[in-house]
Amino acid sequence: MIAVRDHLAQFGDATVAIVTFATPDRLGAYRKHLALTFAVLSDVDRALYSLVGAERGTNRQIWSLGTIRLYARLLMQGRRPTRPTEDIHQLGADLVVGRDGTVRFLSLPSTPDTRPPISDLIGSLD
Repeated sequence: MIAVRDHLAQFGDATVAIVTFATPDRLGAYRKHLALTFAVLSDVDRALYSLVGAERGTNRQIWSLGTIRLYARLLMQGRRPTRPTEDIHQLGADLVVGRDGTVRFLSLPSTPDTRPPISDLIGSLD
């Protein structure tokens, strides 16, 4: 899975942020764990998640073949998963909002491992 953080230069002067439902006191640990250098915002009430239509996934969606493969790759690299501290059933979204406030791109992945290519996000910028 390709991470936005590895392609920040391609976003030019766009503001890049991650929105999570983690509580504000956990944002520092979240940024550190994911090695993020850009904004991480807290949406504890999941208002933005609801607004864009990001749903809660079923066990079958959350533990899709792709998700299991991702964890298998991490284990083969010697990385050990930690017990989740957040809601693992909340599905995410990838969203690009134009300078005029209109949604330029919205992806609502059906499983945690199916994110759009970075090129799709970059291509939708103003």
